[in-house]
Amino acid sequence: MEKFKKILKNLVFPVTLLTIITFLSLILTIQAIYIAFTNDHAAAIYAAITIPITVFLIFLYIIDRILVRKVSYYKVMLGEIVFGILIFLLFSYQNSYTDINFHTDEDYILVIFDSKENSLEKFNKKGLFGKELNVYDTNKLHIDKSMSLRKDLRIIEPEEWMGSYYTRGNYYFEGDSIEYIYSMKVLNEIPNTNFLRQSEVYIDSLLKQEMH
Repeated sequence: MEKFKKILKNLVFPVTLLTIITFLSLILTIQAIYIAFTNDHAAAIYAAITIPITVFLIFLYIIDRILVRKVSYYKVMLGEIVFGILIFLLFSYQNSYTDINFHTDEDYILVIFDSKENSLEKFNKKGLFGKELNVYDTNKLHIDKSMSLRKDLRIIEPEEWMGSYYTRGNYYFEGDSIEYIYSMKVLNEIPNTNFLRQSEVYIDSLLKQEMH
């Protein structure tokens, strides 16, 4: 019994930041596994996400237990805090986006990359690294060509759109190839028109009307 208490004490004390995080991760994983077994198969995604994270944290925790016996406790704590901040910043950066939020009653959105101004100046900061632009009272937007190169660019459609069709292409105007993004609301009440509205001829007609 005394030996068990000693092992348990060594596993928990001294308490570090990783001790708390690993303990919480174990609880969440157990909960996720329970949900996966008591609900439909769609709920298994929670377990599929939490289990690998917990396994990785346990691996780090083993290193943590070795370090607290060889390195000063305060140095270990400081190192874990710095490491945690770096992971948080990296995660925030990788999950940041440049969003264009449309608020319109129209049933389609057209973003044309033909402007010569620096459109990014119009964007507001969102979170640590993200940016966003809210577009009201119009479903068309002209932004500069460089924005088309941004892999983090997202077009956010109106919330009331229950389904949509999205395409990206090039329109040739006055000898120049202009990139565009076209997004349309799927009209379930008149489905026969959806096919027409997705056609290249129809999209070109919208672009022609906008450019001329």
